Amino acid sequence: MNNINLELNNEFIVINNNQNEWVKLNVGGQIIHTTLTTLTKEKGSMLGLMFKKDTTWKHTRDENGFILIDADPRYFMVILNFLRHGEIVVEPNLNYYGVLSLARYFGLNSLTDLIDNEENNKNSWSNLLEENFVSNELDYNRWIVQRDSPGSNFILEEGKFKLINRAYLVSKEQFNPDDGEIRITGIWTKDSQEDFFQVATRSDGSNQGSPYFEVKNGIEFHYSRGQATIIGRGSILPSGMVKIKKQGEFFFGAGVPVHFEIFDDGCTVSFSLWETTHNTSITIETTCTNKNLTNYLVIHNREKINTNSMSSWISNLKVSRWDKSTPRRNRYRRLTDKRLNLNTSM
Repeated sequence: MNNINLELNNEFIVINNNQNEWVKLNVGGQIIHTTLTTLTKEKGSMLGLMFKKDTTWKHTRDENGFILIDADPRYFMVILNFLRHGEIVVEPNLNYYGVLSLARYFGLNSLTDLIDNEENNKNSWSNLLEENFVSNELDYNRWIVQRDSPGSNFILEEGKFKLINRAYLVSKEQFNPDDGEIRITGIWTKDSQEDFFQVATRSDGSNQGSPYFEVKNGIEFHYSRGQATIIGRGSILPSGMVKIKKQGEFFFGAGVPVHFEIFDDGCTVSFSLWETTHNTSITIETTCTNKNLTNYLVIHNREKINTNSMSSWISNLKVSRWDKSTPRRNRYRRLTDKRLNLNTSM
């Protein structure tokens, strides 16, 4: 076990542990441990000046000697993780503008530039399809329902489409990612722990038949039993390394509304799920360059084998296309060393 020494110098509370200098902060009442290396990552920022070793900054401390920072700890943690890893990850229930305001206050230009670009992205999506299922009658000009699996059916109720026993909801319109990046968002709710989440792009809308009635071809964004995956069906095969970003224990129970966001630009595909009940989330990303002659959107569920009458609900479904000729800047993009002097060995 490493020896840990607590030193109190003129400016910092520092824990020395194998050459790492750890600082204890009290940010809006929340105690946060981080390193001087992280806090001074962006040298010209106010945060960097506050914690450089020869600083003349007069820090205020709490009753335990921890350095006080008057800021919302939720926004400060986004900034801290950005400085640690060079990535910005803002949880869905957190306001971008709160992070932006605090980043501007601390003079973190790399972060403010990245957020500004992401905000500009919002105006570059055109709405292709929006379905809130508010009517008791399905719009058959938009959708085809397949009920090939025995006992499969659907119900429209209170703004939600209920998929029962492997029913398929297939768009009548095609969404070809080669015409511009596609984004699909919505809310999914399982009736049972054993229900699957399955949404596919680049598909012809057909299934493989008995016994499982899986999608015959396309890119499938899949969640079941605590795991999220991107699956290639038919001749459509993901070819890149899978990147996974996760917060919290990733398990969504029955009856919990789960938000989802899917991106497909014909090369990079990504899949995010999150819920606000327990503040858990996951994002996975990979590449797939295989094309398909047909590009329908397919939504379906599949229950555990030998279990009957399983169902899932989908609501607030929206499909958008990226309109700009320039590629979208991914909100999770890792910055280059030229933008921020990252020390990847920390």
